[in-house]
Amino acid sequence: MRRVNPAAAPGKRAGIGAARRRDLIRGTIASIARLGYHNSTVQTICEEAGLSRGLIGHYFKGKDDLLLEAFRFLVRQLRQEARRAMNAVGTDPLKRLLAVVDITFQKPIMGRDEAAVWLAFWGVVYWHPAMRKIHLKVWRGYQKSMGELFERAARERGIALDPRLASWTFAQLIDGLWMGWVMDETVYTTEEAKHIVREWVLHTLGESQPRQSSAARS
Repeated sequence: MRRVNPAAAPGKRAGIGAARRRDLIRGTIASIARLGYHNSTVQTICEEAGLSRGLIGHYFKGKDDLLLEAFRFLVRQLRQEARRAMNAVGTDPLKRLLAVVDITFQKPIMGRDEAAVWLAFWGVVYWHPAMRKIHLKVWRGYQKSMGELFERAARERGIALDPRLASWTFAQLIDGLWMGWVMDETVYTTEEAKHIVREWVLHTLGESQPRQSSAARS
């Protein structure tokens, strides 16, 4: 008879539990992408995840808790992808702004399923206190960090610019083009949307192309 190491068993169970939680979260996202937020049920989520219905109650408090965790998952993914894109281009504020534009209009952020799920969550976040709290925290942090980048980039170029208004315009331009594409992808491509925002950023900061920052030159 094969003997099981008791010390290893809890870790193995924890690994299985984490994997099943991920499967259920991904199943939730897939179900919402296919059926919408309100039409997604425990049954459709579990079918997408390839798991039995009873497992939701084992790993989550219920359907609402699972939907909230799926929202948190997308928020974390967005922040991680944005951070990775900015870190890849260094500390230059203009390059970091353009990196945010690029990552916003490409997968996994701009995939058809992911975009549909974001739109579905946006449709309920106003009436969902816990989801709204997450959204406001992320939104305000995003506005603050983008404003700081605009402020640094303008200061390096000797440009008078209100960083708060610039960051608002930046975010709303992205959101408007993003939502327009989700609603009708035949109107323009994601590359065209990205080009519009990049050109606005460059024009706002008096640049045709990103230049090396003073910090990088020293």
